[in-house]
Amino acid sequence: MIPKAFFITSGMGMAYDHDAAFDLALQDAGIGECNLVEVSSILPAKAEEVDKMSCTCIPGEITFCVLSRMAGKSGELIGAGVGYGWLRDSTDSDSNSNSPVFGIICEHHGHHSRDYIESKIRNKLKTMTESRNHNIDKDKELKLDLKRIEVKTAVVEEHKFGSVVAALVFV
Repeated sequence: MIPKAFFITSGMGMAYDHDAAFDLALQDAGIGECNLVEVSSILPAKAEEVDKMSCTCIPGEITFCVLSRMAGKSGELIGAGVGYGWLRDSTDSDSNSNSPVFGIICEHHGHHSRDYIESKIRNKLKTMTESRNHNIDKDKELKLDLKRIEVKTAVVEEHKFGSVVAALVFV
């Protein structure tokens, strides 16, 4: 099972119940009818980002994703984000080869602003790249080509619960 494509999405929901707010956030993100299975943080080298609108999720479909979610109550700031980048071999002497070795994905969530979450995701991706450089052949050096960060934030409406989600979804 090697995914050939993926899309990134995000959503927000507000309701008088925690679970309903989460369900609304998933629906807003366009993945509310899927059975989500959370996976970790690696993108296959040949996977391509596609437009979410070009994908059809069949109700009940098992759907693999990297999911970031945050819930909160009235008046709280909530945020969730996901980002990815390609790792490329910067020592590759073939100048025509710009193919990634593979990609990495990370998420962050909390009671934080959009800028803070974006910054945390950038730092996590950088740390993930550095750790891989310590564990590879010394003649090779991986360089991060950051591609995209998606963040959803909201202040929860009065007398309600809120939920935000951001996900990289494999298709």
